[in-house]
Amino acid sequence: MYNPLLTGLAGGGSFLLAFLLFKHPKDNNLNANRWLGVFVISFAFSLLEIFVHDLGLQNVYPKAMILMELSRFLAAPTLYLSVAYFTAPAKTFTWKFFWHFLPFLFFLSFQLPRIVTGNNVEIPDKMLARIIFTIFAAAFPVQISVYWILSYRKLHRHKQNINQMASSTESINLLWLTNFLYVVVAIVLIWLNLAIFRIPGVFDYTPAFYLVSIYFLAYYSLKQKEIYAYPQQTLKELEVIINQDTAIKTEKQKRLSDTQTNHLKGKLEKLMDKEKVYLNNELSLPALAKRMEISIHELSFLINDVYGENFFSFVNRYRVEEAKGLLLSDNADPRNMLDIAFESGFNSKTSFNTSFKKLTGLSPTDFLRSFEK
Repeated sequence: MYNPLLTGLAGGGSFLLAFLLFKHPKDNNLNANRWLGVFVISFAFSLLEIFVHDLGLQNVYPKAMILMELSRFLAAPTLYLSVAYFTAPAKTFTWKFFWHFLPFLFFLSFQLPRIVTGNNVEIPDKMLARIIFTIFAAAFPVQISVYWILSYRKLHRHKQNINQMASSTESINLLWLTNFLYVVVAIVLIWLNLAIFRIPGVFDYTPAFYLVSIYFLAYYSLKQKEIYAYPQQTLKELEVIINQDTAIKTEKQKRLSDTQTNHLKGKLEKLMDKEKVYLNNELSLPALAKRMEISIHELSFLINDVYGENFFSFVNRYRVEEAKGLLLSDNADPRNMLDIAFESGFNSKTSFNTSFKKLTGLSPTDFLRSFEK
């Protein structure tokens, strides 16, 4: 584990990444990235604590070591709040967020006398002292476990939510952040090994893993796209759709009569069949609602309740039909599936293959072969 060079590089890289997240070069997902930046700072302080300890300077900077140790209690809630902002179209700051920082404030108040005076808090009752020490030791693993589960659930729900509003989801599905949650699990396990188990094989490569993990996060977080690139009013409407319940659904049903529903259905099918708006690989629910001159809520109701599909599957069903026609045309080049994918409205070969196989039960290549027999 003793490797100040790698630990220092990982810590320095973390502080630099935190700065870049606070002032993201692309100005994407600003609030989410600032919370992620606080998480990275707390991680950087943890690495700095290891770095100082490796150099044997912990007794030179005792108060700084206490603050660096306390900073770990900021990691879990700030990561969760980052995920919450990434996955919500119109998330706003509320005072309820401070509840997430009660463990940090509790342990800070407990350590404050030691920071100010340099003396440990004296607890005459040995049993009480043992209980407090146990709580302090167990708090971080428990906290990170709870917040990890909450973060993972939000990301899983996000993948379902974006199917309600986007026809192409690869750039906004936050797969990189889901993968980073797995990296966080590995970081915590390595930290536990460092603090408790000290298994030699893992112990020796800990600094290298910390360095790789921070550069993994840097690569993906700096190339991310804006998740909800819409005006504020549109974001509020999307928030309602994502969080819709039975009451909202019933209200929408009352708003559209059978006559209105049939009229809008005809208008929608004309846009899809005649104008082929699905060929735009960036087609979204707000963009299609604007073309139809109706609200996002009304279009969402039309697709969900009349067709029984979400927006993603509705649009990609048309794209698959378009691709089937192109595959069977005389001008098709079966060797270049990517061109057929783009011409059908898909923005990647992966999404093309996935949607095609889901709807037909065959890959595009197998589909073509079935007509050659």
